[in-house]
Amino acid sequence: GPPPGAEAVPAAAREQALAALAELRAAAGYLGDPDLFHRPRPRARLHHALVAGTDPARLAEQLAAAAEQRVAAGLLAVGSVRAELLERPGRRPCFTPDALAELHRLLVAADPDIPGPGGFRRTTARVTWPDGSRFVIAVAPGRALHGQLERWYRWAVAGASPALDAAAFGMLRLFTVHPFPDGNGRIARLIAQCDLVGTGLLPGLLLDLDGWAQVHHAAQDEAIVAAADGDWARWGELFARAVTETARHRSATIATYRQLLGAAEERVAGDPAALAVLGQLRYAPALSADRLRGRIPYDPAPALAALRSARILAPHPRLPGALVHPGLLAVLDAPYGGPDGDQAG
Repeated sequence: GPPPGAEAVPAAAREQALAALAELRAAAGYLGDPDLFHRPRPRARLHHALVAGTDPARLAEQLAAAAEQRVAAGLLAVGSVRAELLERPGRRPCFTPDALAELHRLLVAADPDIPGPGGFRRTTARVTWPDGSRFVIAVAPGRALHGQLERWYRWAVAGASPALDAAAFGMLRLFTVHPFPDGNGRIARLIAQCDLVGTGLLPGLLLDLDGWAQVHHAAQDEAIVAAADGDWARWGELFARAVTETARHRSATIATYRQLLGAAEERVAGDPAALAVLGQLRYAPALSADRLRGRIPYDPAPALAALRSARILAPHPRLPGALVHPGLLAVLDAPYGGPDGDQAG
């Protein structure tokens, strides 16, 4: 692993990433609770042997439910980071190996594409790239794997590296140790975001690193292999690029969200109760009468009914009883597509 205080991110890439994160923090000031705008992506590549024979409509429902479960796991993860900061100010929050295993169980729960209950792998890990290349992870399961994660934890708690580099190294170590049978990428990217939140660089779980990785899968894999051979700068530059591009993407998303919500508010400018309801979309992307009670000084039911009648709000496609603004939900759910607008697979 890297020595204490090690750096991986080149200066120019660091400057761009920190500037993009600063822009995102400013844009996120419009959102009352940035954490609730965390949007994990449904799994793009499936293990067809595991889902063979599943009705396509049922499979889509299961994958959507698994994505919602990942939202809950992400909220729990970032909540624990903030709680640790309050309990131990000045110390970098980090997940112990046992906490990491439990987070993995929550992250993959109900996912029809991942067998088993989650937790550390018990067999040798083999990784297959899209071009068919196969690699065997050097870290054996059991004692060797737990030892690597203990070292990962101790290095992280020491916190001697700059914040961006520490997040990059933490993510890289999880890739190279490959502690889980599946879902290593998604948990590594979630932990990296939690690292950035814990150091104040990120206001919430807003970066679509999963979408970025889908677009740049080959470059990511090559950078991981290069870093495993000692070329940390290549990985650091790629990590900083992912942060920069996803932060800019999310800043643009928030700007569009703000414009659409402003247009909806203009339509009901003469109805203070409806305005109060729509204003709550700054705090969460879905609304319900139960959530609104106590948050606005009006009975929410008539206002929600009026907004539905005006076709400003509609039922949430996945959460029974919740209402959304369809245009706003579409903006939030649009995956990272890269600078040229190519959609992730």
